[in-house]
Amino acid sequence: MREITIAKQTGQAFKINKGERFSVIDMEGQQVADLFAVNSNEFDEFFSAAVTIDCKESLSISIGDILYSNRYQPMMTIIEDDVSVHELLIPSCRAETYQHFYNVGHHHSNCFDNINASLKQHGIPPFNSIQPLNIFMNTAVTPEQTILIRPPVSKAGDKITFKAELDLIVCISACSISEGACNAGRCKPVLIQILV
Repeated sequence: MREITIAKQTGQAFKINKGERFSVIDMEGQQVADLFAVNSNEFDEFFSAAVTIDCKESLSISIGDILYSNRYQPMMTIIEDDVSVHELLIPSCRAETYQHFYNVGHHHSNCFDNINASLKQHGIPPFNSIQPLNIFMNTAVTPEQTILIRPPVSKAGDKITFKAELDLIVCISACSISEGACNAGRCKPVLIQILV
């Protein structure tokens, strides 16, 4: 087993081969982690939250569910999940996000930049937009069709485990939002365990 600690408000990418497993662990509780992945052999194939929603015909995702690529191919399967509360609608935060919602966009750490910078280390060109799996993010759609962001329900030590269905470069970013409810008001680290 190999472990990677992702400091608060940062991201890291790692390679994982088909059939291998990895876990994302909330070290202190109530911390969201953005997950994005790219086919390590074909960089124009990548995780698609929209295709995953389409294939599952649902906004919820948990044990046994598959994360799909933009080519409608299985990328990862969820094999363990302590929380079963995750989010597929919200794009990765970026400087413009903080400017729009909090008027603090200048030089704010963000998952969009963290993911692109981490993928660049593996030779992957930057993405113009990233819609990840927001692990442990707690949102609700009201009867009026508005989206509410609530504090995560994950506790310290809670984890979600994936099995790779392709050779992948996976990137995890510890969400940078301390201004709202997304991380219960405080950014924290996350732990990755790579289980071969």
